[in-house]
Amino acid sequence: MKVLIRCLVMAGMTAVLMMPVASLAHEEQNLEADAQKAEGAPPIVPHGVKEKGDGKYCLSCHEKGVKGAPVTPHPERLTCTECHVPADPAAPLPGAPKAKKKK
Repeated sequence: MKVLIRCLVMAGMTAVLMMPVASLAHEEQNLEADAQKAEGAPPIVPHGVKEKGDGKYCLSCHEKGVKGAPVTPHPERLTCTECHVPADPAAPLPGAPKAKKKK
């Protein structure tokens, strides 16, 4: 009888301990958000970015700080989105004509 009670207690404790682990397994990971919060993470790009850009487009402003753009400390690296994450990929590119409002 004691063995049966011990087995039931152990099974119950195991079930209770597994509950938090099971709930974490279903949590969707957002690696980009986690990376943005990391200490020392590269700055987030606050504007749209050309898809598959080679970085030369970025350097047109960020090499010399055109229109207040921060100057890049590493102009030799041309794969910008490898480290820098766009805040809103659907945002317009810098210098793109603004959409007119319909009346």
